[in-house]
Amino acid sequence: MTFQNHPSIVYHEEGKREGCVYVHGNKRFSGFFMKLLVCSVLSLCLLSGLPPAIGHPAEREEETRLPLAMELFLKKPKNRQYEVHVHLTNVSPAPVTVDVHDLPWTPPNDSKWLMAFRMDPQRSPIRQRSFLGEFGSYPIRLMPGESVQDKLILNHRIPTLADEIQRFGVQLQWDCPPPALKFVCRSGSPRTMTIPKNDPGQADEYAVDEPACLTLERDIGLIEIPPGHEVLFLLTRQSVMNDVNGVQTLLYRVDDYVRQCHPPWTNSWSVSFFTDERFAGFLRDEAGQHFFEKGIWQQTNVGQYSSQIRTLYRFPWLREKADSLYLSVYRDKARDQPGIEPRR
Repeated sequence: MTFQNHPSIVYHEEGKREGCVYVHGNKRFSGFFMKLLVCSVLSLCLLSGLPPAIGHPAEREEETRLPLAMELFLKKPKNRQYEVHVHLTNVSPAPVTVDVHDLPWTPPNDSKWLMAFRMDPQRSPIRQRSFLGEFGSYPIRLMPGESVQDKLILNHRIPTLADEIQRFGVQLQWDCPPPALKFVCRSGSPRTMTIPKNDPGQADEYAVDEPACLTLERDIGLIEIPPGHEVLFLLTRQSVMNDVNGVQTLLYRVDDYVRQCHPPWTNSWSVSFFTDERFAGFLRDEAGQHFFEKGIWQQTNVGQYSSQIRTLYRFPWLREKADSLYLSVYRDKARDQPGIEPRR
C-alpha cells in the first residue's frame, strides 16, 4: 500500500517559509533556526535533483534504500498533546549520509507514509493536515549507531484529534519499509500505534534532577529557552567561538543538559550564542530587529548551531569572519539512546 496522494491527506497553507526557515504553526523547525543570511551562501534554498535510476523497479528500490532504521515512538510532552517521535538510526558498520530533503518529517515527505484511522467498525480514515514547504539539499553524515530524530505533532496534523480519541480512539499505521521513503525498518518492529478511546492524555512524567540541571544551566551559560521552542540562548565569549575544541566541548555539555533536563525533546535542537545576555532573542522579534538596525545584533550574536544538521555557524553576520563547521554531538552508541525514559 502506497500512501502518496491518499485522499485523507489535506494540504494547508499554515506552514510557510521565511527565507530558509520553515514555520510549523508558530514553531520553527529546530534544524533551520535563524539562518536567513547564510542559507543562500550554503545553497539551502536550492532543490537538488536525483539521478535517474537504472534497472528493474525492485532493484532500484533496494539500491536507493539507506541502512537507516526508522522507529516511531508516541510521546505526550504536555497534557493532551500527542507527538510521534521519529528516529533514524544508522544500522550499518560504516558512515551513512542522508539528505535533509529526504527525512520523513520534512514536507512533503511527512504526508506520504503515516496514516490515521478511527477505531470504529469501519476503521475509517482520519483526514490529516500537511503543511506546505520546501527544503534545500543539505547532507547529514551519521556514524554507525548514530541517529537523527524529529517529531510530528499529531494535534497540528489532526485538528479533531481530541474528539476522535474521546469517541473512537485512534490508530496510526505505516508500511515498513515505507514505499515513499528511502529507509529500512528493524526486523519485527511495530507498524502501528494506538491511542485508546477516552485516553486521558496525561503528560509523560520524567524523573529529572532539578539541582543537577541548575548546575548544568550555569555551566553552559544558559540565558533562556523561549517557550514552545527547542532552542537555547547561551551567554558565550568570543574566545570560545574562536576555539573549535572549546565550542565542541561546550556543545557536548549542552547535549548532556538537554538529555538530562529536557527528556521530551528529540536530538534536534538549536543554540544561539550571545556575548551579551541583554540582546538574546529571536531576530524576528521587534527587539531583535531594532538591535539589528543599530548594528548591535551583528556584534553580539556570535554563533548559531543546529544539532539536526550538525552544523555550527560562527559569526554569521560578519562577512570577514563568517564560516561554518560540521560538528556532531554524537559520542557513542549508548549515548544516542533516550537519556531519560518516561515513568510508566
